[in-house]
Amino acid sequence: MLWVSREDRIFQDGDPNNKTAMYKAREDYTADLMAAGAQPFDVFMYYWRDEPQESLSSRLDGMLAGFKAGDTLILQLPLFIRPLNLKELITKVHANYGGKVIGLVHDYYPLWNVQAAQTDTNSDPWLDQYSYRTYPVLFSLFDGLIVHSQPYKEALQKELEFKGPIVTQGPFSYHLPPNEQIGTPRFEKKLIFAGTISKSGYLSDVPQEWQLDVFGGQPSQKLLDRKNIHYKGAFSPTALPNHFDGGFGLVWDSDRFEQVVGESAAYSRLSYEHKLSLYLVKRIPIFIWKHAAPARWVTENHLGFAVENLADIWPIIENFTEAEYHNMQTNLTHVSKLIRNGVFAKSAALNAALAVNEGYNNW
Repeated sequence: MLWVSREDRIFQDGDPNNKTAMYKAREDYTADLMAAGAQPFDVFMYYWRDEPQESLSSRLDGMLAGFKAGDTLILQLPLFIRPLNLKELITKVHANYGGKVIGLVHDYYPLWNVQAAQTDTNSDPWLDQYSYRTYPVLFSLFDGLIVHSQPYKEALQKELEFKGPIVTQGPFSYHLPPNEQIGTPRFEKKLIFAGTISKSGYLSDVPQEWQLDVFGGQPSQKLLDRKNIHYKGAFSPTALPNHFDGGFGLVWDSDRFEQVVGESAAYSRLSYEHKLSLYLVKRIPIFIWKHAAPARWVTENHLGFAVENLADIWPIIENFTEAEYHNMQTNLTHVSKLIRNGVFAKSAALNAALAVNEGYNNW
């Protein structure tokens, strides 16, 4: 039997975490695998640094009450609980059930926050909740991993010297409310940005000819003062797609407009950002950095454009026609269905489960 982690998180009204995509990606993944027949493995999100072994053992026995010999568990990572708890959990699955444990890697933080990881020399990798030193020792315990892309796979193999199978997934799922209709987006010569505004320093420096709709929290006054930038507000990940009416989606990470620089930019060479799925599920064509991990997939499937610099974008939009925009909708409609039905997630999970249980060596 296949199990998938389901995090026990309860947000109150007004909690800013209600408007972050981090938890939606995890919830959608759990729902995808449950729809394919997996059982939910509930993980209570708590942190007790000095939890006694007796208490932890009792808690883990309860979590594994339904587990059977030979079962496979997919844990979504990172899990921000005491790392020792995960070590004990994986050890129990291996020793008591002869089972397998696969890590679905949303983010491997030492590849994302490289500088912070390099300066983290004193944290305890097993007891500290947010220790960067946890990652190499914890990930080595997994039987297999699921990652964003081939470059991500290669980076992890170099970082960890991981010997188990590593399966690539591609784009994450993005579920919409049941029975929600997805209409054809309008052809408009504008860009859409949805994300963390404070981490996208280039936004305030876009040229005057750009027309840009911005979604996210805490815009600067400099950004609000720009007449060609239209701040639309912050919305929950479920509500956000309803505010897209057309144009082109921007998938771009950089601290500056003129150059693609910064740790987030470097990480985009490896990752499939969740916002990519957000735009595509609404059939919005994409502009993406030429060296980002999904760029080739985007262009080969005619879902948008991969460019070297931000300055290359507006000339393409200026010369684009409504007929060309609507011609892209055939492929966008197809991929939208795949993303909202979790096809990429389900396929990768099945491949990973086969790989760790059948001893395949070609992953």
